[in-house]
Amino acid sequence: MKKFILYAFSFLGAGLPYQIFADDINESPNILIFIADDLGWEEVGVYGHPVVDTPNIDWLAYHGIRFNNFFLTASSSSPSRSSILTGMYPSCTRARNLHDKLPAHSILFSDCLRENGYYTMLVGKNHGTNSPDVEKRFNFLKTVTKPWEMGSSWVEALQQRPKDKPFFMFAASLDPHRPYKQGIYERKYSPDDVVIPPYLPDSPEMREDLADYYDEITRFDTHIGEVLNLLRDEKILDNTIIIVMSDNGRPFAQCKTRVNVQGIKSPFVVYFPKLIAQGTITESLASAVDIAPTLLEFTGIKCPPGMQGISLLPILEDNDAEVRNFAFAEHNWHAFKAYERAVITKDLLYIKNWLPHLSNPVSGEVMLTPAYAHMLEDFKNGKLRREYQDCFVAPRPKEELFEIKKDIHCLKNVASKRKSRKKLEQLRLVLRTWQESVGDVFPGEFNLKQDDGRFERPLGR
Repeated sequence: MKKFILYAFSFLGAGLPYQIFADDINESPNILIFIADDLGWEEVGVYGHPVVDTPNIDWLAYHGIRFNNFFLTASSSSPSRSSILTGMYPSCTRARNLHDKLPAHSILFSDCLRENGYYTMLVGKNHGTNSPDVEKRFNFLKTVTKPWEMGSSWVEALQQRPKDKPFFMFAASLDPHRPYKQGIYERKYSPDDVVIPPYLPDSPEMREDLADYYDEITRFDTHIGEVLNLLRDEKILDNTIIIVMSDNGRPFAQCKTRVNVQGIKSPFVVYFPKLIAQGTITESLASAVDIAPTLLEFTGIKCPPGMQGISLLPILEDNDAEVRNFAFAEHNWHAFKAYERAVITKDLLYIKNWLPHLSNPVSGEVMLTPAYAHMLEDFKNGKLRREYQDCFVAPRPKEELFEIKKDIHCLKNVASKRKSRKKLEQLRLVLRTWQESVGDVFPGEFNLKQDDGRFERPLGR
């Protein structure tokens, strides 16, 4: 057991210094992060989806690197985004719940870039960073509320930037967040052609919902293409680090707000031909908290105290390199109370639930859909198959363990199996060690009565 404790600790902290300075690549690279709003990792062409068309994301992946084991720190929008920008876990940012704003004292990696000569921009969904003290630290900030205007807004911001500085842009899309069919909208996919995940019932309502979701994914990809064309025209594409990712899983039952694979696994594509070999694929484990230290280390900028991620530069240079054996995720309040923590390896996913007497329902916007209404009606009438009932279950398991190598959709909880006992004990220890290292303690002020489903304010984006 002592040996395992040491093993666990060795992968919780930062790795050894590993830097590529700007001078090594002749000039400071531009940095561009495209982040989708509620995009599941499976619904991208390069990740193997047979229907959804994402030619621009696919092009970046074919000319860069695709991560197959990249995990977010939260399955909720603003905690996830705050974690990305700070390089800290949501509980450590003090913005762990949906709509929590980062405190004024928060340090974003974009602050470090700006202090070192970068022109910084946040264009699109401003979620988590929308406190005045944090907003004013970007050179340019524009909140976009119409998803069909996202691409033109990104292009306009880039066109108006000073050309004598490297830039960083956090291009924060509204797609494919609900509601669907807003504004300029083109139906591309037929409900007959959608792929029904094994944890969702096959109904006309669900097919219609998935088709609308696919449409918004392709619109997100189209907007990425508009920016790529601009970078090509300005002849700066090859000196721009480009990342494509999501903030949490798809907005469907058993996905968003759950710390299972479909809730916290994200597509993660990185393009930078000066460093990354074309068409690289990596199975190495990576976390969203690793983005900030990676980009700062790449540009030769010292990470500020408190960042909790590990640089991914070794993986960008060598796809077989390993920088961590565990990733961690959390779920707190998102319309409903929760307190869940997860440990992820390449093979296993362990979830600890401190409020098992509460259900883990879908997010509020999903409750308003005909597809969910159909599921609820079938559940009440005893017609909903067991594998579709996750969002209605109460009490929930205190612990869940999934063998994700062969059960990627987390359909079979093996925590109670005798053969899983040793693995369970090890992952409990890893979780406890991590929680102690970051100061994550179950709060005693919880009102343990579940929300009744009525919301005090409209649930928007």
